[in-house]
Amino acid sequence: MRAQRVRATGVAALVVLLASITGCVGQSLKIFPMQKEQTVAIGKSVVLTCQADAQDPSLITQPQWKDPKGLVINEAAPGTRPEIYTEAMPTKQLQLLYISSITPAMAGNYTCVATYTNIPLSASVILDTYVAITFTNANENQYATKGQEFKVMCEVTAEPAPTIDWFKEGVPIETGDRYVIHANGLLIKNVQESDDGSYMCRAVVIHTGELSEREINVEVYTAPEMEERDQVVVIKEGETAQITCKARGKPPPTYSWIKASTRENLATTSRFSVNENTGLLTFSRVEASDYGKYICSASNPAGQNETEIEVEVLVRPKIFELFNATVSEKMDGRLECKATGRPAPRISFRKLSNPDRFTNGAYDNGRITVETSSRQTGDQMESSGVITISNLNRTDDGLYECLAENDGGEARKNGHLTVQFKPTFQNMPDIPIWSWNGQPVNISCIAESIPNATIKWRHRDVDLVETPHIKIFGSGPISYVTISPVDRAMFGVYKCIATNILGEAEHIIELREGFPPGRVIQAIQETITATSVSFNIVGPAEDMGPPILAFTTQYKENSNFDWNLARNRTWSINSPYIVENLRPMFTYDFRFAAVNQVGAGVWSAPLTVITPKTSPPQQPKWRENISSDSLIYGKYADKYELKWKVPADNGEPIDMYEISYCPVVKVSGEWKVVSESQCTIEELKSYDAISYEVRGLYPDTRYRMHVRAHNVLGYSLPVELYLQTALGVGSGFAPPQLLSSGAIIGVALAGVFICLLIVDLLLLCFRRQGFIATICGKRAKKHKEDEAKLGSYVPTTPVDEKEPLKDTGDDGLKRNSSVEFDGRRVYATSGGTIIGKNSAV
Repeated sequence: MRAQRVRATGVAALVVLLASITGCVGQSLKIFPMQKEQTVAIGKSVVLTCQADAQDPSLITQPQWKDPKGLVINEAAPGTRPEIYTEAMPTKQLQLLYISSITPAMAGNYTCVATYTNIPLSASVILDTYVAITFTNANENQYATKGQEFKVMCEVTAEPAPTIDWFKEGVPIETGDRYVIHANGLLIKNVQESDDGSYMCRAVVIHTGELSEREINVEVYTAPEMEERDQVVVIKEGETAQITCKARGKPPPTYSWIKASTRENLATTSRFSVNENTGLLTFSRVEASDYGKYICSASNPAGQNETEIEVEVLVRPKIFELFNATVSEKMDGRLECKATGRPAPRISFRKLSNPDRFTNGAYDNGRITVETSSRQTGDQMESSGVITISNLNRTDDGLYECLAENDGGEARKNGHLTVQFKPTFQNMPDIPIWSWNGQPVNISCIAESIPNATIKWRHRDVDLVETPHIKIFGSGPISYVTISPVDRAMFGVYKCIATNILGEAEHIIELREGFPPGRVIQAIQETITATSVSFNIVGPAEDMGPPILAFTTQYKENSNFDWNLARNRTWSINSPYIVENLRPMFTYDFRFAAVNQVGAGVWSAPLTVITPKTSPPQQPKWRENISSDSLIYGKYADKYELKWKVPADNGEPIDMYEISYCPVVKVSGEWKVVSESQCTIEELKSYDAISYEVRGLYPDTRYRMHVRAHNVLGYSLPVELYLQTALGVGSGFAPPQLLSSGAIIGVALAGVFICLLIVDLLLLCFRRQGFIATICGKRAKKHKEDEAKLGSYVPTTPVDEKEPLKDTGDDGLKRNSSVEFDGRRVYATSGGTIIGKNSAV
């Protein structure tokens, strides 16, 4: 029984054990990822997950991770993150293993352990490491220099070792003449600008199948290359100036400037500024010392280049020496002018009173010479010019201008050349001085000389001394004497004697006693009208007194015997001697006297004049000197302004003027009116009109123009002129129904030609003969006779004038015209005698 119980217990235990074994066999641990061996790149992060797999997970303890050495890997403390740590997730029976950055030392077998009802469970994984492709020296942007060797760097690390390939713009590159593939990069020989672009460095690890690419942009730098420019730059003193320097290069170069002579860096020198990006050098205020050589340097990472520029500074001339000179007449004069500037100023001279300039050379047959020279003085040039004038005369005296000029400008300065000469009185008038009745007079004397002359006076070969009646003022170069001649002995010759260091001169002045003029020698009537009369007066000799200044007349009616009641009229010498406002058909007595400074002379014997009766006005006269037989060519094609003088009215006032104009032609040397119907007459209602503009004329046409004055007694004789109008549109004046002379001649010639042709044909047909010459002679004769009979025809072109116009008669000599004299209107005859209005004195 006991044995049975023992067997029964054993059987039960076996059943339990079998049941347990059967249960264990269904429980396990799983590691994710599930590969038994895993390869991880060095430096990469790894997460391994251990998870229990059981029907009742609660019977499995929390899994743990052990490192290859069998040590349990602990969880990370709060706030820490070690290289290897675990992290539990009890609710899911998970245990996570974190390796933040794997290293070769961390490779090995990692195990996850747990228990299930005290039965141990475990699972493991082998971690192996390798080195991934890494670009350690492969910058994405690399820079090469043109003309040099350059290695495009691409260093790659990997285990196992990788294979490197190169591409440019997607095209494979192989080792050749210019390209060599190295382990650490691509070598490019003699780099050119065409090597600029995008390159690809490709790394492949065959054993791991890893592929990595690096795109590298290569930019080819070029050393600066100076652009061509002028090697000499000209700037002006005192101004702001700029000089540019340009260079081609990649990347764009930066610039610096230095002055070659001083090696100064102009970027840090006063008055200069340098723009290192544009190469612009600025002079804030140019000085003369700034001339010389300047070096512009351009540099970039590919290299450096420089150019030398010559700077020429223009310095405006400055005249620093020009002294006045004083030289005696007949000697040699010399003026020297000195000036500085850059470049050397050109020196020239001129006398201010003469526009001609004297440059280097000889003038006036060698009498005037100019010599110039120049030399270096410091930063500038000094020029000297000397003008020499030989055998000086007085006209050489005066101001002389020195002109110094160069490309920078000009300077002017005046110097005086004084020519000394002995006294002269060449500009003193040689006329007598008059005095009468003890009237004081001044006798003046002006001596021209350099240096100034002293003056003394002599009278009757005795030195003149002051008395109560003689006063001397001034001793030179101007002197005058006031004389009150109370004694006839004080009249006579006075000598003014001027003296200076070069000589002496004298001037004679005669003091004469004055008397009124003598009797008028002759006074005759010239032109007479109903209201005026003009005279021709011959005065007395002037030996006994001052010059005659005027003539005076007294006139009265013949029936009045008292000259005290006469009217007066005075004329200045050589003016028209005219008396106006007389009464027609009256008898007048005139007497005349001459007037000088002393007074009026004795009256002449009376002259009786009888005025004629009232009549039409005198003939007008043209204001311009126009000959009646000449042809005037007008400026305009359709108008002309007539201008005349107001004629004498002959006792009745002028109330109007008549203007008439007719087209004319010249036939056999005489003017002929084309047709009276083509004449135009216009009236100008004015008594003092002196001009009228004729309008509506035809171009290129000849006209006769008349002007007549009118009063109540009738018209004056006309004054006429002949006018040729200017060319214009619509030439001609004849109405359509009249044929021109050209048309008449054309028709006649056509008729003659037709007749000759017919006759010639008839003779040819019947007699085989021709009488063209005979017939032509007859027709020509007939044509001339017809032409002589034509009284009015219009030529198409002006006919040359071959004969003067005929006189209109003897009475034409008496026609009057008007002029303005001394603000008054006077009248003149065609013979030139002028008649004036009365002006009582």
